Amino acid sequence: MTDSNPKMKPNCPSHAPIDAVVTWVDGEDPAHKAKLNAYLGKLDAVPEIASADRYRETGEFAYCIASLLRFAPWLRRIYIVTDDQEPAFMEVIRRSSWREKVVVVDHKVLFAGFEQHLPTFNNRSLLTALWRIPGLADRILYLNDDFACLHPVSPADFFSGDKVVLRGRWCMQPWHHQVGRLLRAVADACRVVRKVPAARPGYHQAQALAAQLAGYRFRYFRSPHVPHPLLRPLLVDHFGRHPEQFEINLRYRLRSPEQFLADALGNHLALGSGRAVVDNRLSTLRLNQSHYRAARLGPLLEKAERDAGVAFICMQSLESLDAERREVMLGWLERRIGRPEEIFAGAGAG
Repeated sequence: MTDSNPKMKPNCPSHAPIDAVVTWVDGEDPAHKAKLNAYLGKLDAVPEIASADRYRETGEFAYCIASLLRFAPWLRRIYIVTDDQEPAFMEVIRRSSWREKVVVVDHKVLFAGFEQHLPTFNNRSLLTALWRIPGLADRILYLNDDFACLHPVSPADFFSGDKVVLRGRWCMQPWHHQVGRLLRAVADACRVVRKVPAARPGYHQAQALAAQLAGYRFRYFRSPHVPHPLLRPLLVDHFGRHPEQFEINLRYRLRSPEQFLADALGNHLALGSGRAVVDNRLSTLRLNQSHYRAARLGPLLEKAERDAGVAFICMQSLESLDAERREVMLGWLERRIGRPEEIFAGAGAG
């Protein structure tokens, strides 16, 4: 495993560039469907995490990229990590002066030397290898494709000099999950019928596992769903010393409860080296299936309008909405962010 940036420096001064990285896939693409179905056909049972709806493109991704261009113009580049695809809006961007700013990166670039673990349908595996993007800045802002900024943000909202700005709180390690993992391991070793239920690949559990790898035995820093600032040199150094952790986490093609979150690992490495500060003044409006009901959605959006501290939105399960309610949600995004097509073309033709 090699470092894709041989000029890596140990520190990230306040004037160093910042790149955003967003993972995305178009689940309606026939080629992607064929890859996924071919892999699922080899399994004894299709896990819930492999539901086709999880990979559906429902229009929110354009707002993610448009919001970064409009509200975070200080970003040097925005890397879109995808699987032999590209978003339809890239045709517009390539005709604008954004063409050097928005870059599509294929999974094969991240998995160079580890192609045996492709194709992957697992965002946690991709996150493990994001630092391998050639030319990536030492200061990274990582987002999922269902995130967007709701108003202007500054570099100081994510980085304080050579430190990351984290959002979240300290929690005790969830030891009951560790007991469950031990029981399942014993059952496997004894080749007995497994009666211990499979653990859900939970977000908090994956953060707790990352904390243990960074040396935190009794507590972990629990971060909510927010854009995550990362210091690339910390991940390069850690995986350089622990290449086995890198490949083990990389090899899962679907999300697994055995995986850690690499962004959480970056958080704990930064905390352990004095390279992090905690600031919870900005938050995310996180929406899921239950929030999209008409009686709940309106008040939540109105609260976000009034509260300047709500800087981000996370639109989970947007594919669960019917077409009419989805248009309501996308219409609200357009009023807050603007029309993506106009933003993509508005930087001037080249």
